[in-house]
Amino acid sequence: MLFRSVSLRAARLLAVLFALTTLLFAAALAGSWYYVYQYVSREGMPPPPALPQAMHPAAGPVSPLQINYKLDLPGRGEIFPALTAGRAADYWPVAVLTISNASDRPLAQTVAAQIPGWSEPAQHSLIIGPHSTRNLQISPELLPQALANQEFRRATLEVRVSSPQGPEHYFQERPVFLHSAYDLYWGKSFSNAQFIARWVTPHDPAVLRLVAEARRYIRNGRMPGYSGSDKVNVEPQARAQAAAIFQALKHSGVSYVTSIYTFGDFSSDAQRIRLPQETLTLDTANCIDVSVAFASAVENLGMDPAIVIVPSHAFAGVRLGREAQDWLYLDLTVLPRGTFQQALSRAEHWLKKTPPSQVLMVDVAAARALRIYPIPSLEQNISVSTAKKRAILSSE
Repeated sequence: MLFRSVSLRAARLLAVLFALTTLLFAAALAGSWYYVYQYVSREGMPPPPALPQAMHPAAGPVSPLQINYKLDLPGRGEIFPALTAGRAADYWPVAVLTISNASDRPLAQTVAAQIPGWSEPAQHSLIIGPHSTRNLQISPELLPQALANQEFRRATLEVRVSSPQGPEHYFQERPVFLHSAYDLYWGKSFSNAQFIARWVTPHDPAVLRLVAEARRYIRNGRMPGYSGSDKVNVEPQARAQAAAIFQALKHSGVSYVTSIYTFGDFSSDAQRIRLPQETLTLDTANCIDVSVAFASAVENLGMDPAIVIVPSHAFAGVRLGREAQDWLYLDLTVLPRGTFQQALSRAEHWLKKTPPSQVLMVDVAAARALRIYPIPSLEQNISVSTAKKRAILSSE
């Protein structure tokens, strides 16, 4: 009986001791957490070391004999400035640099590239792991004078590679060829066709004059685009404005000439296209030239134009209402003697005789949504380039 009483008393004592120990441990844990929290809040976390410093103790220098460089020009060095403003489906970077690291250590590299006189300097930093290879696409941003260039020109791409804050490991110069800003590389199966929207320039002064002239050929001289009418009346209003632009083009005397030849290794898939400024100044155009001039005037009025491409030909279209499904198509090669109705009939003839799989329509509004914007005018490019040069000189 006495033994049982002692055992029960010992068990109770042990239970109390266990509870007290647990409480003390929890209090110590809470106090430690609170101390760390207060310290971090007051002092802040120390910043991580810079990447080269963090790597240096573990990495050490990599022998140049264990680094291999290879520079390729996937487009044979040809640059189409009109395609550099977006993601063309069938295009290439100016160059691709391949760096191979055969060592047991990671390798930090800084790559600098420039086309002197034609591009901004570009710089890239990259890490190549042990026994790894990295490919870097190089496409320096072109200067405004590249979009003002009207000829096929030879230039030089310079590529330099160095370690961070270290000596230069690699230097190469390669010839590249800059196309005119007005050369469009269509791509295989016209995969870059949406870039024709860059030639639709609604704010060009020549287009503004065309729209002003078109007001003479419409009732009351009003060109309101899609606004000011209900859904029933907006279609005839859009038709009337398309007819007025047609009449203005007709009275300008614009006449058909053949395409301008394009130089380079991609001449079979590329085309020189006149901007509306040139078309409306010289009154000469082929099917695509006059179509983008018409489309520019349509977009200037706030309406939606289209360029329709069929085998060996192109014509224009205009949407007959905001978000409408119906379009009006015009073949403007009837100019200068043809009528508006003949332009409609010829476009309809092309659509009927061409298989639907061979009809490609470029909705300019959809291209704008893809950030394919108009090519700046020659005057704009020259003024921007001059301003940049003055800024550089004033900073020196």
